[in-house]
Amino acid sequence: MADPPKKESGKVLRPELRKRLHAWWEGYEYDKPPAAAPQSAAAPAAAPEPMAASSSDVAHPDPIKPPMTGKVVVKDQWPRERIKVAQLVWGDGFTFPGAVDFVLKLAGPLALQRESIGLDLGCGLGAGTRALAQTTGAWMEGYDLSLELAQTGAGLSRAAGLESKAPIGFLDAAEGSFKPKRYDGVLVRNVFSLISDKPKLLTRLAHGMKPGAKLVVFDWAISREDAHGPALDAYRLGEATAPRLSTQAQFAAQIETAGLGIADNEDFTAAFRAEILVGWAQIDRLVARGQLDPREGEALMGEAKLWARRLAAMDSGDLRVVRIVAAKKA
Repeated sequence: MADPPKKESGKVLRPELRKRLHAWWEGYEYDKPPAAAPQSAAAPAAAPEPMAASSSDVAHPDPIKPPMTGKVVVKDQWPRERIKVAQLVWGDGFTFPGAVDFVLKLAGPLALQRESIGLDLGCGLGAGTRALAQTTGAWMEGYDLSLELAQTGAGLSRAAGLESKAPIGFLDAAEGSFKPKRYDGVLVRNVFSLISDKPKLLTRLAHGMKPGAKLVVFDWAISREDAHGPALDAYRLGEATAPRLSTQAQFAAQIETAGLGIADNEDFTAAFRAEILVGWAQIDRLVARGQLDPREGEALMGEAKLWARRLAAMDSGDLRVVRIVAAKKA
């Protein structure tokens, strides 16, 4: 007789979930048993512990409240189960590989200071935005293309006492704009690969930057214009929003056309791959400890398959991750 599912902390640990995750990791298909009876909806994910608010005796020179309305151009959906699972893998407040230290490294060239106003576009739940505000003392503004992530992230900033220092909002990638000459530094993460009109957004960002301000772009790229391997094709077909990829050189040329001078153009693939593997080392631990109910287990499998495709495309050499640093010309 098969052993009954184990229970721990009120959660059901389904043996087939561990087998499916192991099969995914080892690279073979797992024949899923017949579906069990429907389960009740998962409880909302618990919010991460609030970070201590950073002290500042300087009032914001031009406070804003980021919007929560506009046109959603990404098809990726973030139900609460997926948001919880992503944070368990990547860290509190993160839905993407690369936690606080990685974000601080990415944004290092911006040289943000206590009196600076910074923009973090593609901020997800805003943990990186909040870390930049606390570490540098800058006034940060976070925006994401996902309304679900922006709404949840705004709540996390409020809970951390950082609603003014690091507010989170939604970006209408089609029509949204930025106040002219507002930002001392701009970090853009995983946004340009989701939109077709890159020059338009680059022009709007340049319009919002002060003369001499730095821009750091971190995103997916393809190794060559005619890249077309099976792993890259599987990656493209598996994304909720079809990626609009440029080569590293094409991306840099588009940035220069917007009136920005390129200061650095670096392949970050190896460093990012290491961040992915660190996060996915948590998978077996999460399942073994019984932290996931059935819906959360399915969300974890979805993330595993998503990142398996991305890793395979990266390992094929066709998909790259780049960081480009540029500065607005005076």
